[in-house]
Amino acid sequence: MAHRYFTLTEAEALLPKVKLHMDKLMNLHDELSALSGVKLHAEELDWKTHLLAININKRYHELSFKYFAELEALTHLGCYVKDVGQGLVDFYSKLDQKDVLLCWQYDEPTILYYHDESTGKSGRIPIHVLKEKLAAQTKTLL
Repeated sequence: MAHRYFTLTEAEALLPKVKLHMDKLMNLHDELSALSGVKLHAEELDWKTHLLAININKRYHELSFKYFAELEALTHLGCYVKDVGQGLVDFYSKLDQKDVLLCWQYDEPTILYYHDESTGKSGRIPIHVLKEKLAAQTKTLL
């Protein structure tokens, strides 16, 4: 599947919808983490505990299905979820004919950074730099 490319305006307009999906995805992530920490050894189980283990596994798989449905929904929107735990989401964009990623983190009010594909979060550049470069490109075209 090819990347969907966004302008900064398009990506920012999508953030309310992305945030709703990320709310669900992050909650599911936390629930799955909690359930995956439950360890029951089959050979030591009585009937009631065995039934409990079945229900825990059943719940884990139900949550997993919902988790991947939310992840799929975000992917269909064109987002690239980098880290569910940190709430990191990227949107592909273009600058100087090169791919860049508009970078949003769950607790941020809007898209505040971008970065090259190779650098990731550690190479985040403030979004005003991108705006200045795009404005300079527009002036050049005029």
